[in-house]
Amino acid sequence: MSFTYFISSDTIGHQDPELGKRLMHSFFLKLMEATEKPSHILFLEKGVQLLLPEFTGVDALKSLAEESGVTLLACVTCLDYYGIKDKIEVGKVSTMVEIIAIMHESDKVIHF
Repeated sequence: MSFTYFISSDTIGHQDPELGKRLMHSFFLKLMEATEKPSHILFLEKGVQLLLPEFTGVDALKSLAEESGVTLLACVTCLDYYGIKDKIEVGKVSTMVEIIAIMHESDKVIHF
């Protein structure tokens, strides 16, 4: 079964931003160790900021892409909105049309 993660925030949860960033970092580190990995991770809204070099988990994302073959896609509208399209360290710039197609092709889409 193929599955995709849809990430629209730079944190997990909304109560404590610092804790949420630590949880997101931990999530990607543990995902590297998981036996099942998503085919794609889609980054939208503030989630695109996780692709910047200053995100503490960017090396884990690089590993997921390079070693595990996970496709990382970032919404071009979101990147342009934050003015960071030329600053992302990992992942590919994508359109909403492509993002929708990936979600339709996946057996399951997990959003957080």
